Amino acid sequence: MDNNKRKLLKQMGVVATGLQLQSFSSFVQSSENTRLTTNVTNKFLSKKNINWSTVRQEFNLDENNIHFANFLITSHPRIVRDDINYHRNRIDKNPAFEMHHESIAHHESESRDWAARYLKVKSSQIALTGSTTEGLGLIYNGLKIAANQEVLTSEHEHWATKGALRFRSQRDDINIKTIKLFSDPHHVSTDEVLGSISSNITDKTRVLALTWVHSGSGVKLPISEIGKLVSEKNKQREQENKIIFCVDGVHGLGVENTSFAELNCDFLIAGTHKWMFGPRGTGIICSRSEQIENLIPTIDTFSGQDNFGTIMTPGGFHAFEHQWAMRKAFEFHLMLGKEQIQQRIHQLNTLLKQQLKQLGSVQLVTPESTKYSAGFTFFRVKNIDCEKVAKYLQVNRVAVDATNRDVGPVIRMSPGLINSEQEIEYVIQLLAKKIA
Repeated sequence: MDNNKRKLLKQMGVVATGLQLQSFSSFVQSSENTRLTTNVTNKFLSKKNINWSTVRQEFNLDENNIHFANFLITSHPRIVRDDINYHRNRIDKNPAFEMHHESIAHHESESRDWAARYLKVKSSQIALTGSTTEGLGLIYNGLKIAANQEVLTSEHEHWATKGALRFRSQRDDINIKTIKLFSDPHHVSTDEVLGSISSNITDKTRVLALTWVHSGSGVKLPISEIGKLVSEKNKQREQENKIIFCVDGVHGLGVENTSFAELNCDFLIAGTHKWMFGPRGTGIICSRSEQIENLIPTIDTFSGQDNFGTIMTPGGFHAFEHQWAMRKAFEFHLMLGKEQIQQRIHQLNTLLKQQLKQLGSVQLVTPESTKYSAGFTFFRVKNIDCEKVAKYLQVNRVAVDATNRDVGPVIRMSPGLINSEQEIEYVIQLLAKKIA
């Protein structure tokens, strides 16, 4: 063997005499000792009142545009970008080592741990997915539903839920009962929602499939109260007939200062690449139980057969640098503070609603109260097509969109942590010119 080749093998950790790879555990240990430390500024963490303009600087956003549609897909903050690059560089340098099952398990565990801290659960309750849509498919495809049982859902659901339930119905001939939860989103009430659900639950109801914050109206459902209603109904039911309460939580996660236990649901399914600022192509499922209950997995795992979190994390080779960097999104939120984040997002949306109300031709669709709204502000302009209004704002470099599903047509805006009061004022001025 020539000297150059021998030198290369030594650099790769191969002992020439025995051709044995270096100990994986020592490789992981050395990687931990030399881990890239992300330089996260503490300017916005050291004060009681957060400097939100400094938080904005953590994102690599185009300063020529106003970004009011970040509910679609996130821009990564610096702490997440750096961690993605850290993992990508390590995989590029030593792909076989990084793809070793111990390495995968180690990094997945870190992401689960941070998600668990955020939701105040155990990491064994957290499965990692690629999106809300994937998580919904895994849950609704796998739930144990007998032939004489049915799913209760609402007409307000996103097509990801509707599609997953439709496929399940086509496969197993299960009845999907779809109801209307409220007549007017702007004036929704807890009594109206609970009354609609309660009156439609029957002995056949096995699954209740709802969404926390609706992306077609901006309505935030009283999920905790709904969960309490389900618990009361379940007191009179045998185990195999108890209602399983599933929640699409993607537009509540990262906005509302809530723990998983406070939601009173069995499964919370959410992507983490929207309000959480997580790596694009990531998500979670949080389960009430640490073990698999009332559920058959759809995709085998590479993560072990220990608990819900590992078993329900789909196997296969993913964009691991994104999945593993998910931890930093949850860390970022916890550094800022869940309460502070909720207050800021609610504050900006309340301001936007108040300003829109001053424009005589605007009809607010999303409720004004933060009890029934989160980070969305949806509206219409009298006698002007919503698509035209959205296009007008886009031409003026304001990122918004319009949709015509659920209670649409509506124009959708979502002021968040990257936005300011001055940006809201500018948008109001643009709308005033359009309406005049």
